[in-house]
Amino acid sequence: MIGKILGNRYTILEEVNGGGMAVVYKARCNLLNRIVAIKILKSEFAGDEDFVRRFRREAQAAASLSHPNIVGIYDVGEEDGLYYIVMEYVEGYTLKELIKQKAPIPLTEVIEMGVQICDALECAHKNKIVHRDIKSQNIMITTDRRIKVTDFGIARAAGGSTITNTGNVFGSVQYFSPEQARSDVVDERSDLYSVGIVLYETFTGQLPFNGQTPVAIALKQIQEKPGFITNIIPGFPEQLEWIVQKCLVKEPDDRYQSAGKLRSDLINALSSAEVINFKPENIDNTLVMDNIEDNSSSFNPKPVRKKPKRIFRGIAIAAFFIVIFGIFSYLGATLAKRYFEVPEVLVPNVIELQEEEATARLREKNLDYHIADRIFDSAPAGQVIDQDPKGNQKVKVNHPAIDLVISKGPKPGIVPNIIGMNEQAGIALLENSGFEKGRTIRENSDDIPEGVIMDQNPRDGLTLAEGELINLTVSLGPEIVDVPTLIGKTLDEAKKLLGEKNIPLSSVSEKPDQSPKNTVIEQNPKPNEAIEPNGSISLVISSGPVQLKTVTIPILLPSEPSEITVKIIVSDDIGKNRNAYLKKHTPEDSPLSVPIEGAGEMEIEVWLDDILYYKGKV
Repeated sequence: MIGKILGNRYTILEEVNGGGMAVVYKARCNLLNRIVAIKILKSEFAGDEDFVRRFRREAQAAASLSHPNIVGIYDVGEEDGLYYIVMEYVEGYTLKELIKQKAPIPLTEVIEMGVQICDALECAHKNKIVHRDIKSQNIMITTDRRIKVTDFGIARAAGGSTITNTGNVFGSVQYFSPEQARSDVVDERSDLYSVGIVLYETFTGQLPFNGQTPVAIALKQIQEKPGFITNIIPGFPEQLEWIVQKCLVKEPDDRYQSAGKLRSDLINALSSAEVINFKPENIDNTLVMDNIEDNSSSFNPKPVRKKPKRIFRGIAIAAFFIVIFGIFSYLGATLAKRYFEVPEVLVPNVIELQEEEATARLREKNLDYHIADRIFDSAPAGQVIDQDPKGNQKVKVNHPAIDLVISKGPKPGIVPNIIGMNEQAGIALLENSGFEKGRTIRENSDDIPEGVIMDQNPRDGLTLAEGELINLTVSLGPEIVDVPTLIGKTLDEAKKLLGEKNIPLSSVSEKPDQSPKNTVIEQNPKPNEAIEPNGSISLVISSGPVQLKTVTIPILLPSEPSEITVKIIVSDDIGKNRNAYLKKHTPEDSPLSVPIEGAGEMEIEVWLDDILYYKGKV
């Protein structure tokens, strides 16, 4: 692989690191003359078309992110079956390495790193990108102490699931959120859970959950609460303990809801006297980072150790330059004068200009140009998307041609047919085909189930630029009608109201009631309940008021027990099995005379506690 040129542009120089999914190489971009890192997908994944499509799709989405705390992605390509991502080459070391060397790290330094991680995630989440693989191995620290979050898009390309390869678990399960461990749907709050794991690890030098197998660790992520940091570091500030514990809540709704809110709480902690003055005995406040070697980073070259200068070598070099200088002075004075007298010119910035306008501006400055490449890009066709040297740099007028990279416009694709698919599957197919979901209209349908796509615009089969919006019409299912209140209305009024709402009347029955005759006294379904399409309603109307009568029930109470519950149940024209009397008595209340009101023939049951005392008709 060393020496291979990818995309007619990137020369591979050396292998930097190999992971479970890909191998990372140091390379040189021959077009822009800069060092880059190239991550090449391993062959066992390159054969999976669905995986590759998601890998490239998510990498392209991550390439749209531009933030000082995110490792930049420059390009995505494929050549000879090799799928690769070209990204920024970072000089530095991983947070995991720093933790191994110096943990526990001073609190203020951890907080400042946490703020920068939140800045990176806030940018990604605003662009609808979830990292899904936040861990200390994916957080770089540059030589000037800036945080760089790496591997955006890689974990998401795996669909948020756990993928294994020769025993390795991608996106270490020790940093997984509970929903990731359950293979549930994840969102931005899953990243914040992983940030909580990273903060816990950086504060203490330990991970909150460990086990013999990935499954054992996953179960702990789902079921167990993390231990308090104060149990590891006595006196640990309560404010920071609360922040970490809130990140690690099992239910996403109870965690931080945004990276911005977590960032705000971390910044507030920086001004806390408890945090500033916290100096446990086991923390060394002076960190020496020069000797940290990079064993896991995808981007950090090995440290170069300079050999001591040798006296003889220095003398020889000095003598060589003296001789060369003398020769140059004697033979090349005139040539040098001509070179240094060549006027300089400021290179115009032609990025975002159309090719014709860009080349015209370069010619105005007496600068030649060279079209180095034409590539598919989100920029309009014919627009300059890169140049070397950059704008506002000074060059000699006899400088070699200015290299330009021109956009061929968005890559075209054929719109897929998503009508008849459920909404989630249809959107996934659109995104995997290079398009984006546009406006969603939701309408009722008696024929198409809820959540199924009924229509799309533009239609399938059209060739459109990648990234175009496809509008959807999604079924709400049959329209649900709320049952109106009919109780208290006359039968004719009820029938008219049901007709207006197209609700069939299935049956009408009568029974005596104090309400006027033909008045609705019962309905099924009840008022305001939902009724399915083609459903019906039944009514009970009053047959007219009944003539009430009162009968007196004599009851002799036994001498035991000391308290007796008397219950009288009546069935008559008013209703069946209605409780007409329920009261506790003592034997001293005997005999009882209980008046009962009813209508028509009355069937009466008298119960003393759970014993039937009397049953008869009056």
